[in-house]
Amino acid sequence: MTPKNKINTRKAILLRAYVVFALVGSFSMFIVYSIITLQNGFDEEFSIEQQKKNTRIKQVYGIRGNIYAGDGSLLATSIPTYDLIWDANADGLTSKAFTSKIDSLSNQFSKEFPKRATVTGTSQFGGTASEWKYKLTSLRKKKIRYYILQKDLSFDVVKRLKLFPLFWMGKFKSGFWFEEKGKRMYFMGDLAKRAIGYTKNGVSVGLEGAFDSLLRGKNGQIMEQRMPGRIWRPIQVGNHQKAENGYDIVTTLDVGFQDITQYALNKALVENEADHGCAMVMEVKTGAIKAIANLKRGTDGIYYESQNYAVSEFSEPGSTFKIISAMSLLEDQYAKPTDSINLKNGRVRYSKDVEFTDGDHYDSRNKFYTLQRSIEVSSNVGISQFVWKHYQKKPQKFIDHIIDLGLNIKPNFDIPCSNYPVVISPKSNGWSGVALPSMSIGYTSQISPLQTLMIYNSIANNGKMMNPYLVKEILQDGKSINKIEPKAIKEKICSQETVKSLQSMLAGVVSRGTADEITKQCKFTAAGKTGTSKINENGKYIEKYNASFVGYFPTENPQYTIIVVINRPNKKEYYAAKVAVPVFIEIANKIYSSHIQIQPALVTSRITEAPYVLNGNQQALKSVLNDLNISSQSTQPTSAYVEAQSKGYAVNLKPLNIQANVAPNFKGMGLRDALQIAKIIPVKITFEGYGRVVSQSINAGTNVSPSNTIHLKLSPAK
Repeated sequence: MTPKNKINTRKAILLRAYVVFALVGSFSMFIVYSIITLQNGFDEEFSIEQQKKNTRIKQVYGIRGNIYAGDGSLLATSIPTYDLIWDANADGLTSKAFTSKIDSLSNQFSKEFPKRATVTGTSQFGGTASEWKYKLTSLRKKKIRYYILQKDLSFDVVKRLKLFPLFWMGKFKSGFWFEEKGKRMYFMGDLAKRAIGYTKNGVSVGLEGAFDSLLRGKNGQIMEQRMPGRIWRPIQVGNHQKAENGYDIVTTLDVGFQDITQYALNKALVENEADHGCAMVMEVKTGAIKAIANLKRGTDGIYYESQNYAVSEFSEPGSTFKIISAMSLLEDQYAKPTDSINLKNGRVRYSKDVEFTDGDHYDSRNKFYTLQRSIEVSSNVGISQFVWKHYQKKPQKFIDHIIDLGLNIKPNFDIPCSNYPVVISPKSNGWSGVALPSMSIGYTSQISPLQTLMIYNSIANNGKMMNPYLVKEILQDGKSINKIEPKAIKEKICSQETVKSLQSMLAGVVSRGTADEITKQCKFTAAGKTGTSKINENGKYIEKYNASFVGYFPTENPQYTIIVVINRPNKKEYYAAKVAVPVFIEIANKIYSSHIQIQPALVTSRITEAPYVLNGNQQALKSVLNDLNISSQSTQPTSAYVEAQSKGYAVNLKPLNIQANVAPNFKGMGLRDALQIAKIIPVKITFEGYGRVVSQSINAGTNVSPSNTIHLKLSPAK
């Protein structure tokens, strides 16, 4: 190659090098420029996209409010529970760490969660050490991410798990982490379960549903930024909204009354093999509902709180309605309690196909009944004849009394219902020639047990109708923000003279009428009315009945009104006197004996013997005993839970031995204290019955774990 060619070749190479260098330099400057632009947010669109990837809005949930009984006892609350989740493919979990700890970890898991879950419960997976090792190893090989190993763990269990092998390394090096969530807890089992209610899958019932907007509070939100290692931390920019916890509501329910009412109702339903029933206790002066029980027989023969019959079942009330007929006659001055009517041999026909009879109530020796006696013995012929005689040509006047009592509209009650009462009039399509006499004895119209209770409570309250209510106070962070005061719907449902006559009639029902069994079995005076009505199915009356009784006590100064309804008793007895009255007697007797303020003054100044006392919380026991002026002696005043032994005029309190992972002695204890102690152990509890614990499935002193379940059998103290 000539020197000239060599020079040209060199120039060409240099030129190419300069070009490449220029291109590389230009590209580098573009990259630097782009980086500077992005870092300074000059590319707004890209900046927004990056922000979306590295920040997020996280929902923060407010804690749902509590529901309390009238005495402050907790009926429902939300507690934190945790799901144990494992990321088997976590970036920080090395094969060396996993292999070295899998045996010890599996062994620890087998002790904490030894059994597989066979029914719906807290455990997602459980087993022996070898089963746990196989499960964890399989998840690791398959690189399964975010697998839920356990559900609904308590905080105590979480604390123990954090000490397990691998756990102490943290979330990103072990893959184990806990997701917190809220779980609704109900502390009274089936007591007032339907009244307390629930919200689930868009369905809201009871107080939980009616006050859902207050109880659930308001959710908030925070902005979080993504950090290295997939860690998210809150940042103080962006959209923040603090979560607000829900309000607490305090009910008028009395836990003792509720226990008494539900037990008595359940007992009657079982004895009579009835389909369902309800019972309510109302405070006369205020309209406060102190107890509300609704039970229906399940396919297994056991009765459950499944529907709110007391509020939402509108049906023909039967003879409890007759007091309204008497009130109309008295108020219009068409009759006095002493006026008589011809019984027509205990049978009267108002149409070709409809005949009213008195059956067992007819006394062939008497051809006439007074209005008073017609109520006392629940005479269909007597009451219908009185009403027919005076309202036959002006039935609307009779209907107006029913409407004036508000029986044609739903009561304004804390628990809403979707059903409606039925009160027909002469202008209605269903009106017929027998509608008036049928209405007079409790047929044709359809009203709820709550409405019937309101009428009788008004009579007990000297004519003043109170609005029934179940919530008496709303709290926010423990402070009262709204107290619901008793409210009168009507100051007078009728004249004072009429009220006194009605009170006398209802007292006569108990002293010498269809409910005279109350006088025989109660140490106090009472007044009320029985009701037995045939059930209408598809327009035809069948040989099935509703048995009811509604009354109040004591008559000198009425404190409580009680209604009991037993639907479709399937044994020989179906009359209210035999089916519903015994429930009233049991409820009223127990309320009377346990509430000194409604009893006459005691002659003696001290009790002759200390009463039976349940084992339980020492502080609570001492408080009650002090209020009753009963001496108590404690061998260990600092012990949280004690065994109570009544001796003479005093009660000795001995400490109960409560140890972690050891079954305690639950016998002689109330359910509430048993559930509290079970959290300390900890151990699962199931139960049946009411009252005090009489037996337990795992003997005291036996070693237990959180996966064990102790079944408690409860029975009322005798």
